[in-house]
Amino acid sequence: MVGVCRVEVAGPLAPFACGIEEVLLAEGYRDESVRVLMRLVADVSLWLGERRLGVADLGTDVIGEFFTGGGGRRRGQRVSPRSLRVVVAHLCSLGVLASSGEPKFGRTRTEAELLEAFGKWCVAQRGLTTTTTDQYVGRAAVFLRMWRPDGDIRIAELDGRAVLATVRAASKVMPAPSLRCTVTALRSFLRFLFVTGRVSAPLVRAVPALKSWPRTALPSAIPASEARALVTGCDTATGRGRRDAAVLLILVRLGLRAAEVARFQLDDIAWHRGEVTIRGKGGQSDVLPLPIEVGEAIVAYLRDARPASSSRAVFLTALAPIRPLSSDGVALVVRRACGRAGVSTIGPHRLRHTLATETLRAGAPMAEVAQLLRHADQATTSIYAAADVSAVAALATPWPEATD
Repeated sequence: MVGVCRVEVAGPLAPFACGIEEVLLAEGYRDESVRVLMRLVADVSLWLGERRLGVADLGTDVIGEFFTGGGGRRRGQRVSPRSLRVVVAHLCSLGVLASSGEPKFGRTRTEAELLEAFGKWCVAQRGLTTTTTDQYVGRAAVFLRMWRPDGDIRIAELDGRAVLATVRAASKVMPAPSLRCTVTALRSFLRFLFVTGRVSAPLVRAVPALKSWPRTALPSAIPASEARALVTGCDTATGRGRRDAAVLLILVRLGLRAAEVARFQLDDIAWHRGEVTIRGKGGQSDVLPLPIEVGEAIVAYLRDARPASSSRAVFLTALAPIRPLSSDGVALVVRRACGRAGVSTIGPHRLRHTLATETLRAGAPMAEVAQLLRHADQATTSIYAAADVSAVAALATPWPEATD
C-alpha cells in the first residue's frame, strides 16, 4: 500500500508499525491524521523502550502514565488516550496484547471488567439486543461513577443504603425520562450482581419506585413542512449530506426509531421487490414497502458517498474511524438538520410522531397507522388520535341545553 511506514518507529512497536498504519488507512483516517497518530505511536514506542517495557505492557495504566507524564504533547497535535484505541485493538487482534489489557477509556480496570461481564450477561441471559445492552451498560457505568466518584469500585461493599442514596442523588440532577431509564438498567445490573455472586443480597429491592403518571400530553408532532425542510436542507453535493438526507427521509417517510436506523443492514433491502426489513424492538422483524424517494436517496449515498468498509450496516460515520452510525449518531443528524433549517431542535422520535399524526389526518384508519408504526398493541397507537384536534372535535357531542 502506498504511503505505508512513512513515519520511522523504533522500540517495541517497530515490528508492528506498518500494520498499524495500514489499519489506520483502512479505517478511513486521512493522510495527515495517520501521520499524527503514527508519530504518537513512535513516541509511545520510544517511551516503552526507555522504561524497558514491552508491547504486552500497553494497558490502561501504562497508557495513562504516558500521557500524565507529558507524552504526546507535540505542538499542533490533539491526541489523548482515546487516540490509541485503534492501535490497541489491532495489537489485541494479533494476540500480542491480551484483550483484558485493552483500555476502557475513562474507566478503571475493575469497573471495565465488571461492565464487560454485565454486557455479556445481558445478551446471554436476558436476550437483549446489542443496542439495549450498550444502553444498560452505559447507565450502569453512570450509577457506579455516582456511587464512587473516586473510581474505587469495590462491588462487595455495595448495599441497599448505598443504592438508595445514589438513586436519590441521581434524581436531583437527571431529568425524569433519563432517571427512569437509569433505574430500569440499574435493576438489571443489580440482578446480575446477585445471581453471579458478586453481592450477597438481592439489592433490587432497594431501588425506589418512581412516580408514573398516565400520559395526558398530545404527541409532540411538528408541521409536515418543517419535517420536509430538514431533508431539503441537506447539502447532497457532499458525502455527509447524502447520508443525512437518506437518514432523514427514512425517519420522515417510514417512521423508524433511531435504533432501527442504526441497525439497518445492506441485506435488509430487497431492491427487486421494493421492500425493506426493519429490525425492531425485542428482536421483532417487519417488512415495509420502500418508497421510491427513500430508495433513490439510499442509492445516491451507497454509490457515491458511503466510505469503503467491510461493515454491512447501511449508514456509517463520516469521519474515521469508520464505524456503523449509532443511535446517538442518528440523533445528531436530526439536531444538525434542525440547525440548518432554522427550526427548534427535536429528536428522531418527533419525526415518528409527525408521520403518525399526518397519516391519521389524511384519513387512514387506526389499524393502518398501527401497522405502519409496527405497534403490537393498537392501544399504543390510539394516543395519536388525540393529536388531530379536528378529528376529536367531530366525536364530541354537543353540550345539552337547559330546558324550562
